Amino acid sequence: MRINMSNWRRYLYFIIGVIFGLEWSNIFRPSLRSRLIYALIRVLHKQNVPDEIEKQRGYLDKLQQLVPPPLKLEAHPVNANGVPCEWVLPSEEISTQVVFYLHGGAYVTRMPVLHRNFLHHMAQSSQAQFLMVDYRLAPEFPFPAALADAITAYEWLLEQGWQTDQILFAGDSAGGGLTMATLLALRDLGKPLPAGVILISPWTDLAGTGESLISLKDEDVLLDWNNLQECAADYAAGESLSHPWVSPLYADFHGLPDTLIVVGGNEILMDDSTRLAVRMAEDGVEVEMKIEPYMGHVYPALGPANPEAQRALNLIADFIRKC
Repeated sequence: MRINMSNWRRYLYFIIGVIFGLEWSNIFRPSLRSRLIYALIRVLHKQNVPDEIEKQRGYLDKLQQLVPPPLKLEAHPVNANGVPCEWVLPSEEISTQVVFYLHGGAYVTRMPVLHRNFLHHMAQSSQAQFLMVDYRLAPEFPFPAALADAITAYEWLLEQGWQTDQILFAGDSAGGGLTMATLLALRDLGKPLPAGVILISPWTDLAGTGESLISLKDEDVLLDWNNLQECAADYAAGESLSHPWVSPLYADFHGLPDTLIVVGGNEILMDDSTRLAVRMAEDGVEVEMKIEPYMGHVYPALGPANPEAQRALNLIADFIRKC
């Protein structure tokens, strides 16, 4: 019996076409693209992250070098009263809104190439411009160095003529926690606050009391609490891990601006977001929270090619525009 290979090819192409059609119509939960990305991360990333901070920094530097040259955006550095920062701008318009951004990295590392691309996607979606703050890192510069840099850079932004109703704060991971700490410090010091806040997978409890640290340990392909615990100790440097300017989860939130929280449903820091949202709402803050099932830490950074990330970028852009 002869097999008609042309028919088999037609069937194969048809099946592939159906699968791609369903994927692009967002039928799959999670998307096939997310499944592939997280499978690769599980194999290639988590088991290879070194424990020592200097080796972690070298690992992340090598990771950034893998970004193809066409995707490496030009930096636009600026000195904000001694604090190095850089502008990330939308390509089409000069916005009347600015997002004051504090990057993640567990308070001990930075990834400017990757964050620059992420912020560019958000700038394109929202048509706002972003100011990314290159705050000092632990263990060389422990708490409150990063907080002091954030406050200095924000005061510089106000000196440039930006009004508080044009400014939003945002941050991811440790940068999300630092964003909250900066807001709390500004409020306590009687300084003017921005119009809104965006937190992406914020790390708000350095004491590590969230149930998701245990319940989602096997699902999280990016984070490891043992490593984060060491970073927390390096950052706090003897200060109480429940100090509200170290772990904002333990703060009083009265008087803070409207806040959007975006977090993945498969990350060990999920409870840092869910508990924060509840406590902020109890203190009278208007809070909107999006938990994306199956997604990992700072999943919007996966970019527009990922459907879950694109939905998050759209949500963030809508929030920026309405503030």
